[in-house]
Amino acid sequence: MQQGDVRFAVLGPVRAWRGGAELDLGHPKQRAVLAALLVRQGTQVTLEELIDGLWGDEAPATAAKVIRSYVYQLRLALGRAGTGHIKTAGGGYALDAGPQLDLGRFAGLVAQARRARADGDPAAAAAHFAAGLGLWAGTALAGIPGPYAATQRTRLGELRLTVQEENLACAVDLRSYDQAAAELPALVADHPLRERLRELQMHALYGAGRQAEALEAFRQASRLLRDELGIDPGPGLRRMHQRILSSDPALLHHPPATDPAPPTTATAPPPAPSPVPAQLPADVAHFTGRAAQFDALTALAADAGSALVITAIGGTAGIGKTALAVHWAHQAAASFPDGQLHVNLRGYDPTGTPLPPETAIRGFLQALGVPPAQIPADPGAQVGLYRSLLAGRRMLIVLDNALDPAQVRPLLPGSAGCLVLVTSRSQLSGLAAVDGARSLTLDLLTPREASDLLTRRLGADRVAAEPEAAEELIELCARLPLALNITAARAAARPAFPLAVFAAQLRETRGRLAALDAGDADDASADVRAVFSWSYRALSPAAARTFRLLGVHPGPDATAPATASLTAASRDQATAALDELASAHLLTEHSPGRYAFHDLLRAYAADQARTRDTDEEAREALGRALDHYLHTAYTAMLLLNPPRDPLALSQPGPGVTPEAPADDQQAWNWFTAEHQVLLAAIARAAGRGLDTRVCQLAWALTAFFQRRGDWHDYRTTQASALAAAQRLGDLAEQARTHRQLGRVHVLSADYPGARPHLDRALELYRQLGDSLGQARSHQNVAMLLDKQGRSREALDQAQQALPLYREAGDRPGQVTILNAIGWLHTRTGDHRQALTYCEQALELYRGLDIEDLEGAICDSLGHAHHHLGHHRQAIECYLRALVLLRRTRQRYGAAATLTRLGDTHHAAGDLDAARDAWEQAQAIFEDLRHPDAEQVRHKLKALA
Repeated sequence: MQQGDVRFAVLGPVRAWRGGAELDLGHPKQRAVLAALLVRQGTQVTLEELIDGLWGDEAPATAAKVIRSYVYQLRLALGRAGTGHIKTAGGGYALDAGPQLDLGRFAGLVAQARRARADGDPAAAAAHFAAGLGLWAGTALAGIPGPYAATQRTRLGELRLTVQEENLACAVDLRSYDQAAAELPALVADHPLRERLRELQMHALYGAGRQAEALEAFRQASRLLRDELGIDPGPGLRRMHQRILSSDPALLHHPPATDPAPPTTATAPPPAPSPVPAQLPADVAHFTGRAAQFDALTALAADAGSALVITAIGGTAGIGKTALAVHWAHQAAASFPDGQLHVNLRGYDPTGTPLPPETAIRGFLQALGVPPAQIPADPGAQVGLYRSLLAGRRMLIVLDNALDPAQVRPLLPGSAGCLVLVTSRSQLSGLAAVDGARSLTLDLLTPREASDLLTRRLGADRVAAEPEAAEELIELCARLPLALNITAARAAARPAFPLAVFAAQLRETRGRLAALDAGDADDASADVRAVFSWSYRALSPAAARTFRLLGVHPGPDATAPATASLTAASRDQATAALDELASAHLLTEHSPGRYAFHDLLRAYAADQARTRDTDEEAREALGRALDHYLHTAYTAMLLLNPPRDPLALSQPGPGVTPEAPADDQQAWNWFTAEHQVLLAAIARAAGRGLDTRVCQLAWALTAFFQRRGDWHDYRTTQASALAAAQRLGDLAEQARTHRQLGRVHVLSADYPGARPHLDRALELYRQLGDSLGQARSHQNVAMLLDKQGRSREALDQAQQALPLYREAGDRPGQVTILNAIGWLHTRTGDHRQALTYCEQALELYRGLDIEDLEGAICDSLGHAHHHLGHHRQAIECYLRALVLLRRTRQRYGAAATLTRLGDTHHAAGDLDAARDAWEQAQAIFEDLRHPDAEQVRHKLKALA
């Protein structure tokens, strides 16, 4: 190191040294400025970015002056010579620490390790990984305030965990099973829902001769995933479980590259990083042709290890772009061991509403293991997190049916190792010019390929028996795969009919349409319409009506129960109609029980509905569909979290048969499966002016979004409801929606955005003379102020709410606000008064049987007893609160109570019990990626 150079550390507390002497970097906000410059590693950081990163929306008027002062003080501390000099760059600053920054050295070591592992040298990889992990001194940017630091802590923490997983995978590759088995329990405890860690633990235990423990690890993971998320283990865990059950010998043969491989034993590929999404739709049956394009894709995939490869598959509608992409992706999936992501961008959906890229990214982030509550609100931050999670992974990403390059670019990874397949009707020339995409344009099938398709579907003997009729069918279908598949499906359903019959029928239909069509009757679109019309006319009346009305359904897919309500039929009748449509290739059952259209078929179905059904029939069908989703959602909401101001719903319309989930787990599963359909239903209702249904559907989704932590969709649906309520002139609905918007802003820590909504809600409730609404609004304002550290102002708001709850005669509300007042007294230091109010709340609560409310009261009582030195009573209260909070799945509340329980054990001198409580709290906070994990980590460190 040259004289004057400064060494920096951000992988832990932000520190700097010159020689052996540590430099004084000033207070935390000043260090936050240095941290932002270091993390950007020489890239310019503008003054505005520094201000936003340090204060967010609460920047003082003097922010720019303060930042300049911090930079001046840092320059004095760091000096102006050698590495560590802060340079003025444009409208901001830059600092290139080069190899003197631990983050830069860490990235270099990880890159070396990954190259060594790819070259088959796990020993060298493990050495580099260990050296990189040895640079960490705790949580990255520990103690640094501001939203930018919080985002980077999450990103770097995820990066560290990924490297720890890769390092342990190397240990397994090297057959160091005992070492891996000893190190994994702590990581699994910190990240209990991370399936890749569980998979490695099972492999290590099995390799160490502990098969029973390996199988028990799978059972524990399965129970936890079902209890916490309502999902089954992913394919990686299931695959490992099956391999252990079958005593797969390959699990015990991971020889290092430096040892000669046994000549008769196949070496299993290294385990894939977690999580391993597998989102590809079902493979295409009877796929044929496209050999040249298939080979071109395979050749491009060979480059994905050293570069990001983007392939844009273009061509007209129905040409088989999606079929080629999905079929090739299934064949190539083994080459992408870190998983496959897939999304239909609906670029040419007949509804005219392409999928926004930020919606697609949120879906990908959840597939990659990010809880909805931890997905950043800012689209740019979402893209950054997405690319960070993909860094160093080898994944296949299929972006189907894209509209234009702008829809695709945010979904592109930022590093090598991934292959992206994009399908689109447009050429996406901008993607090729700017992003280096390789273009692959599909033309019509060749006559030979079209003949092969018919042969595979109908059998060689049948096609050979009528070659002229087969050729005519191919011509009438214009060699379009979509049209040929529908035609073949119809012919396959009637094996006794000669092919000439189908050719004659299709010829007649095409001629009739040509006479009505002012356009070119010979183009491909005319041919595919002819096939649709011919196939549609062959349907049973019930299936034909179902087909038409599905064109009215809000989409993107439908189930048999929803279709029954849409068509006012029984569920058995709906199932039969859907099966008939799927057999005719007019619908696709893309996952069990869920049916979707090709967008050309959806447009045709909607056109048939407009032509053959009256406007009133179409409106009634849409109304029945919306009624189905509204009443089922409301029933499910009551199971998840009964609202204290329920909706006054009218009875479902004639023909509507809502679903009836039996318990909260079934309710959760239904919401999860229908999530996107419900969002589409709200959008369709808004577009048709059905504003009352917009408000009701948005309200019915609140419990699901709150429990899931899906603040984005919570905000979006409530914003739609507010606009609808304003169009209706419904002040009560406006007040309720403003209060919900204020609440979601508080829950997502957007405190400046919350207050205007809550103030407006309070104003409207006063106009309406609604004392209960006023009470709830005051309570929400109190929650906001408490989160902002303004406890005395919060206490004043809560005290204003109490008489209003009493005036409204709302007993649960009185219990809630008495507990809140007690809690706020503890926040202001008046613990005896807190105890008085919380005991009043508990007394008034008797008989209400609202477990989450009782849990909150017990937690507040525990807090007050703790500060009064009543340790035994505090512990009893906290333990009771934990039982109730866990029973109602309040994970954040349980973690907060565990933290306080640990504090009480610590104060009582029971250090082991304190450690146990804090470790449990930390595990939950880490899994939720909540910043409170840092506070608990400090407690554990101090205890150690």
